[in-house]
Amino acid sequence: MKSVTPAIETPIETTVGAKARQKTNWRDAIWGYVLIAPGFIFVIAFVLVPVISAFGISFTNWNLVNPAKFVGLANYTKVFSDPVAIKTLGNTAFFTFVSVPISLAFSLVLAVLLNQKIRGLTLFRTAYYIPVISSTVAVAIVFLWVFDSNYGLMNQFLGLFGVSPIKWLTDTHYAMLAVIIVTIWRSLGFNMIIYLAALQDVPKDLHDAAAIDGANGIQKFLHVTFPLITPAVFFTSITGLISSFQSFDLVYNMTNGGPARATYLIGYYIWEQAFKYLHMGYGSALAFILFAAILILTLLQWALRRRWVFGEE
Repeated sequence: MKSVTPAIETPIETTVGAKARQKTNWRDAIWGYVLIAPGFIFVIAFVLVPVISAFGISFTNWNLVNPAKFVGLANYTKVFSDPVAIKTLGNTAFFTFVSVPISLAFSLVLAVLLNQKIRGLTLFRTAYYIPVISSTVAVAIVFLWVFDSNYGLMNQFLGLFGVSPIKWLTDTHYAMLAVIIVTIWRSLGFNMIIYLAALQDVPKDLHDAAAIDGANGIQKFLHVTFPLITPAVFFTSITGLISSFQSFDLVYNMTNGGPARATYLIGYYIWEQAFKYLHMGYGSALAFILFAAILILTLLQWALRRRWVFGEE
């Protein structure tokens, strides 16, 4: 039997193969850059350039008509002496720290209920997610009727329990509550989907082991389920915080900031100053103060995550 001697690559063949592979890698890299170029250009043109421009405008006094006049930090210092801005920041903080925790809690309860084996589960999940994808204008129109002081569905429902009609959208004590209710209703679906995905990733074996140890349903949820879904809770808390601080369209369509600025949120005030009164410099300064507030609160949440988020120890 003849022995077969393995072929030995010559230095020339090795060099040719390396060059071919290098050429292929370069071709793949070029195609990669070509494919991401449109998105990259879009981000530069419609995100990066406007942000840098707005930052420069925040140091000026400009109304889109007359030439911009440099005023230094005057727009930023004005924010802290402007009573409307201070009231707006307070309204935004109240709106955020009331709506976000309630929304997260209700979404979690809803997700736990929909995580059971019940008939028509897909239909329920779809129904609860519809508000997320619904037009804000359409939602506002519907709830303008729901909260109507004379014929609204809310007052008719409360009337069954002997409650007098409430002027939801024209009373300074109730207007913000009405906006918060609609905001919570709209955010339930998004948070619910996130929690459902997290709940379905919890190993069933852990529940079985807890049941063998004598744990009831509440104990299994508190000591097994909830710790494992804390990454999802952390994610929704950050997205909820950012979304609430940026709220604008619902207030614009439902209350227009009223009554008596009771529903003025920072997003609405930025729009009003920049695009209604053409105070572009002051509006830009407000926007960057909002950005700084969101950044600080997000970094604070990120720093505290190790204390309660599973897997971040």
